[in-house]
Amino acid sequence: MLASGEQVDCKLWEARKYSNESPQLPANYYPTTCQQPADIPHFPVRPCTTSISNHNHDMPRADELAALTQLVSRQADSGKALEQLTQKALEMTGSRNVLIACMNDELGVLEMRYGAGADWTAQRLGKFFHIDVKESAGIVAHVAATAESFVTGDVSEEPIYQDMFSTTKSEIAVPILDTIGRVRGVLNAESDNLDAYSEDHLIACQIIADLISLVFEREEHLMREEALIAVGSAMDQAQNEKELLSQVIEVAQNVLRFQAFSIFLYDAETDKFVLRASLDQLKDKIGSLTYKRGEGCTGWVCEHGEPLRLDQPQKDPRWRGANLEFPSEQVASFIAVPISIRSHCIGAVRVIRRKSDNEYLDNRFTEGEQQVIQAVADQIAIGIENIRTLEKTLHSERMIAWGEMSAKSSHMIGNRVFALKGDVNELKHLLGEEVLARKSLQDLQASLSTNVTRVDEILQDFRDFLTATKIAKVSTDIPQLVRETATEVFPRRSRIELVLDIDETLPEIETDSKRIRRALSELIENSISFMDEGSLRISANAATKRDVIDANLSPLKPFIKIEVRDTGPGVTDDKKAKIFEPFFSSRVRGMGLGLSIVKGILEAHGGTVVETGQEGEGANFMMLLPVGERQNGEEK
Repeated sequence: MLASGEQVDCKLWEARKYSNESPQLPANYYPTTCQQPADIPHFPVRPCTTSISNHNHDMPRADELAALTQLVSRQADSGKALEQLTQKALEMTGSRNVLIACMNDELGVLEMRYGAGADWTAQRLGKFFHIDVKESAGIVAHVAATAESFVTGDVSEEPIYQDMFSTTKSEIAVPILDTIGRVRGVLNAESDNLDAYSEDHLIACQIIADLISLVFEREEHLMREEALIAVGSAMDQAQNEKELLSQVIEVAQNVLRFQAFSIFLYDAETDKFVLRASLDQLKDKIGSLTYKRGEGCTGWVCEHGEPLRLDQPQKDPRWRGANLEFPSEQVASFIAVPISIRSHCIGAVRVIRRKSDNEYLDNRFTEGEQQVIQAVADQIAIGIENIRTLEKTLHSERMIAWGEMSAKSSHMIGNRVFALKGDVNELKHLLGEEVLARKSLQDLQASLSTNVTRVDEILQDFRDFLTATKIAKVSTDIPQLVRETATEVFPRRSRIELVLDIDETLPEIETDSKRIRRALSELIENSISFMDEGSLRISANAATKRDVIDANLSPLKPFIKIEVRDTGPGVTDDKKAKIFEPFFSSRVRGMGLGLSIVKGILEAHGGTVVETGQEGEGANFMMLLPVGERQNGEEK
């Protein structure tokens, strides 16, 4: 037996971890000066407040340790892994009850999350421990506050003991530490026998606590991976910068669970970095809150293009404490990372964390959190660059189309104006006659009306083409919209049969209903123009994943499918893509803008339109509209 305070030979301690030989240590000793073996993961060594029995107990055998390691590595479900580790702790310590309490950083408390044993019930889940060292705070709370293991052979003699189970006589509690020494939880074992725990039981609990920490770390990695996947999906689906940033904010709030997350982007007109997206605290200041280059810590990151992570940022000379989600004196930790495109900083992502009311809670940002925030910022940069490049391309294409449209429309309008001039000259001639020819005047009126109508149609196509992508969304009942549009557009007297196949259970979605009616009307009129008889089938249903993939959209989001299928000649394979280009038409009337207008409307909604029919069997136009998730009556 070693004397109290005597140092233990490091080799002896290392041997103890891999054999059944267990040296007896003094009640108040744990080898904090020894180095852990290099071939196992490093976790901070815990000091220990102990009252340990001198009974001889075998420490965990190598096969038991191997089984524990395999359990953690092979069980992908973190919840199940923690449940199994709880059960193993119960078995290896011979305890009556074992529980795992996890740190809740937002509330600054420990939350009972997992348990096993004779007195454990599901009703105990969610119970809070307020972290403190005062008397009656409880052993679990004390261990969380001090980051020291605690073992007692008689709880009745401990002033800090708080009764959890009436059967408890001995108790052991071990902090669950992350790789930088922060307490992330507590593993607690309780026995209904006095002096139930030996040094080996403490070692077993500390090994299991380290494995629990590994599970926690893996869960953090999975959460960060989920966040990056979600941001990547947002990049694929966002139609503009506002949509992209809005979806990133959702990820920050729902996946990463940050308290305060804001995105600033450079504005060339003001030469400032402007708030473009934020959580609830600064939402009403989006577009108005700004930083100059080098102003405060956020402005410094924007100017230098370098990340900045600060604990107690008030002590940093760059700190100004302005434009924050909560008062400067309440900020515990600060991170800002640059958003850079081709080594040029265009903005910053800023995340701050509020001080906890509990002095024992360590909620400073970690390097891992900084890395995931930087990864999100890098994704934002890629998304913004893609969107801006696409906008430039579309603008160029629009300008080209504008030129073609101007040339073609001027030619078509010129033809109609020439006809109108002829009609006006004819009218002048008729009015010069002594006797007015009524029939000639009626024919002339019809010709004037036809030519004016044609000019109006050309101008309307012109307007629709230019405004196709400008939408104002409202909540839309798609089944009702499809039924009403089909009824209004389909001719009353026709040898074509109209068939409607509408799923009345489709959810309401956010669309510009006038534009969608315009698009559907164009498709119906287009099909009718190619048929004298036959059938026209109009359907509205939920799109399958295959529909979405075939249309080159992301299958991660649900879509509604509206189809217009006819029995006309169909579309040849070489024309399937061309028919949606401006000015391409095989119809006599119009400028050939109809289907390109439909395409512009659908793409402005985040959807698309494709033709999937077979030549000789009829055309089939499929419109896809995204279904958003609703929160508080609003679509995301």
